[in-house]
Amino acid sequence: MEKELKTAERARCALEILADMAPSGEYVPVTNIWQEASARVPLTGYEAEINTKNRPRGETNWRFASSDFVAAGWLQKNPSLAGEWSITPSGLAAIREHPGNELHLEAQRLSAMERDRRRNEVERALPERWVSDDNNQRRLLAAAEIIVEECLRKGLSAFAPGRELWTAQNIRDLHALWVASEKQDGRGFNANLELQIAGATDDQKLLMAEVLAFQLLPIARVMGHAKKRERVESALKLMQHPVEIPRVFDTAFAGGAFNPGVGMQSHINHAVTVVLDVLSAWTELSDDEQQSALADPRRWRDVVMGADQGFPTQRYALLYLVHPGYFGPVVSTEHREQIRSAFIGEIGGEFSDDADADLQAIMIALQVKEGKPIDLYDPAFEQRWKKRPAPTPADPPTHELAELDAEVLDPRGFTLTDLELTGLAAATHLDEMWFRKVTSALYRRGQVILYGPPGTGKTYVARALAERLGKPGSVIKRIQFHPSYTYEDFFAGYRPVTDAAGQLSFSLTRGPLREIADEARKNPDVPHVLMIDEINRANLSKVFGELYYLLEYRNDAIDVLYAGSGDDGGKSFTLPPNVLIIGTMNTADRSIALLDSAMRRRFSFFELHPDVPPVKGILDRWTIEYPQSLPVAELFELLNASIRDREDRIGPSHLLRPDHFTEEDLRAVWEESIIPLLEERHVGTGVDVHVRYGVDALFRALADRKGASGES
Repeated sequence: MEKELKTAERARCALEILADMAPSGEYVPVTNIWQEASARVPLTGYEAEINTKNRPRGETNWRFASSDFVAAGWLQKNPSLAGEWSITPSGLAAIREHPGNELHLEAQRLSAMERDRRRNEVERALPERWVSDDNNQRRLLAAAEIIVEECLRKGLSAFAPGRELWTAQNIRDLHALWVASEKQDGRGFNANLELQIAGATDDQKLLMAEVLAFQLLPIARVMGHAKKRERVESALKLMQHPVEIPRVFDTAFAGGAFNPGVGMQSHINHAVTVVLDVLSAWTELSDDEQQSALADPRRWRDVVMGADQGFPTQRYALLYLVHPGYFGPVVSTEHREQIRSAFIGEIGGEFSDDADADLQAIMIALQVKEGKPIDLYDPAFEQRWKKRPAPTPADPPTHELAELDAEVLDPRGFTLTDLELTGLAAATHLDEMWFRKVTSALYRRGQVILYGPPGTGKTYVARALAERLGKPGSVIKRIQFHPSYTYEDFFAGYRPVTDAAGQLSFSLTRGPLREIADEARKNPDVPHVLMIDEINRANLSKVFGELYYLLEYRNDAIDVLYAGSGDDGGKSFTLPPNVLIIGTMNTADRSIALLDSAMRRRFSFFELHPDVPPVKGILDRWTIEYPQSLPVAELFELLNASIRDREDRIGPSHLLRPDHFTEEDLRAVWEESIIPLLEERHVGTGVDVHVRYGVDALFRALADRKGASGES
């Protein structure tokens, strides 16, 4: 087969489609763009071959080509990981300036130039300052630079260019309003904020939004894009004339530089107070003193630390945001001192009276020695400096406060009070208390299984529950197990791939559990749900393997089967606590008793069976809302009463239709859905299911019962 590729033509189509559909830069789902691009430039036979990502080779190449357009500044991808693209003004201009396939060639040239520029910039900086080549830090520092240059230096807005906002008067008024306000116990930060700045002007509310953005920028791991954006928008939406979050900040919210620890997670109000205290002190400086602080890290440190040096993690975050090359992304004072002590030999072994200067000098020495930026939290370095003493009551963290703020990020990504279950119960016609039991078990254990015979709504309920759990930034995946499903399908394994030269090789490919774990780490403050339909149809011991352990011990790491498939491409893997698993199990295939004990111990099980609540009586409740002239609920009750084996009984979903049942409709459901199920379950028994369970037989039985009871 000729290996013809049309990546360049299709890549150009992507920009042209975006220019047609959303020239103002709105996001468009990438699936829509691909559908149109592949229609305009059909796949060749070679490109149509399915690869290890279960996509046509041509689509994978097209997606890779988009990264060149991003690097060229022509295309932007939604940082919320929603799978959406948008075109930039320079992208619109590029379509006009570069005809045909020259567009992709120019994007590749600009992308290569940008990579070279960054590499050269990093190499030049290694002997001069603390350097990072992490893309997340690069993005957040680009946003932080706007705060520094526009807000601190010029007094202008970061979100509304040219608007005078960070003035001394606005900062002082907002600071006074914040300090005088009181938060109400039991309300989250966003809900309290509405009360705390209720009397503020639009300028002060916008200033608060920008202060929140500044405070949130460097936070990683415990808070993702959706939560950061939600918090900033909680201030913006209070404005009479709100403004949009600029794209540079929205992109930066997807990353971060450090894990903030307990203090910055749980003491949100205090963290904001520290930022406003520092800004208030900033307004007391003369113009020359302000410019000096922005030029000299030590002068900025004097402003940030001030007389009150409480909450050092938040203060070091502010130091890093304004002077990242001097202070670096290490905000724990304990960690800074341990690093300094462990590596002081790199700068002669003598401590100076400036610990921050020592630490920067150490980092420069390590960078020059390694010839590249250093990640101090990389295991290879971390084990050389990090001490893990047992905590003692006499030595509490310096940022610990007497009370926690009401809004603490939950490891599961949700709390039971977050869920509105009344509407879910009404939509599914199931009992609200049953849903409370299921969600409580899901919160406690992280995984549940809904089990029962066919037609009891297991998949429907699982999907409805998953959607109710979802928040902005959540990922919901649905997969189905089958007898040939393996560990390699579920988690990770090697798959054969053919390169452009036709050479066969094997590539490590992630499965759905591995993929959703990565998404959960990117947005740790929201739940991510993996729905496993027909979970009992696979050999569960082989599919889960060593991962069984992580279902019970989410905070532990375990070595996985394939090197490179663990966290960050390593050998060990942890299952984030905000990955929730909802399985469904058809008991017509296998009963719970036949599951191995490891499976039964790690999941909570909830039965959906027509004989017991919450499914029992659902047709009666349904027909109250959707009245029927035929006795549908009574026929269904008679049918199941005549079936001896409990697991052979029929679920009500076949009859849950909002439209009116005619007798013809009823007979069609019986002949096409119910009778075939019963025939399968009665093979070899000698029972004629048409005679015993047919519509006519049930109508006669119902008439006999009514006659015996004297009903008309």
